[in-house]
Amino acid sequence: MSAGGPGAEELWPTRYLTAGQLVVLRSPRPPAWAPAPPPSWTQLRDAAVRLDWLDRIGREWLRLPPNQQLAIALLLFFFTAGVGLLVPVAGVVVHRYRREEAAVVPAAPPAAPLSLSPEAALAAWDTTEARIAAAAGRAWAETVREPAWQSPFLAQSRAAFDGQAEVDRIVDLALRIRQARVSLGVRPAGPAAEYWDRQLTALENAARQLGRRADALIRYRDQTALLSAELRTLTDLERLERSAAEIDGLTIETASTPLRGDGGIDTVAEEIAGVRMAMTELVDLMTRTRAPLAEPPDPYRV
Repeated sequence: MSAGGPGAEELWPTRYLTAGQLVVLRSPRPPAWAPAPPPSWTQLRDAAVRLDWLDRIGREWLRLPPNQQLAIALLLFFFTAGVGLLVPVAGVVVHRYRREEAAVVPAAPPAAPLSLSPEAALAAWDTTEARIAAAAGRAWAETVREPAWQSPFLAQSRAAFDGQAEVDRIVDLALRIRQARVSLGVRPAGPAAEYWDRQLTALENAARQLGRRADALIRYRDQTALLSAELRTLTDLERLERSAAEIDGLTIETASTPLRGDGGIDTVAEEIAGVRMAMTELVDLMTRTRAPLAEPPDPYRV
């Protein structure tokens, strides 16, 4: 599955659209691992406020008359060494905090600006590097969907070549080329315009060179598709070979002459035909021999 030489035909200009759209995808970047910070006082407070049972305890505590509140507080103090008093106190705090929050009408949050991912922004610009990145992603997605890709014939290729990593590298380089175009800005006037033109040409040449890597993935996909077709043909031939063996067996069996004792219909028919022919000959012989006796003898015949 060669990528082709320097003069090979470019394939990406006709293969960069997926279902009529320019789609650029790469593997998601896993976030860098970092230890979780210890919970702050604000987080602990918010966690306590979300507890509905604390809110109910605080609401019921406030509904009790003062003498009952005092009696329950004394019991909690003596039987729990004062620790149990923390529950109604926390409930009252949560209940009042919720009431205060409900009384405040929150202002509508400002609309968040619509942000595009780097890949989506690259596809929206529809430049040469964007089309190349889209063609590379489409080629690899089609490759892994081919039946031949999961066959034992490509086991060594699957172990040695990571096509998704190659797509990611192509997309990363396309993003760098796009960023260079952004940095280049609009074409200036005056003597700097010629220098700007040379830089733009260099960027376009870099994008075209990147297209060779996408073409290599496309050729890999095409060869995998051809192998899938050959494997389907091989499967059909194996099935037809098994069917041909069965058909040959039926042909031999139906054409063979049955044995005499096996009750074959051909043997019975031949025997009946032989008996009938013998009977016909016997009847004919008897008819000829008895024909003169059918008339009286002629006394005048010497």
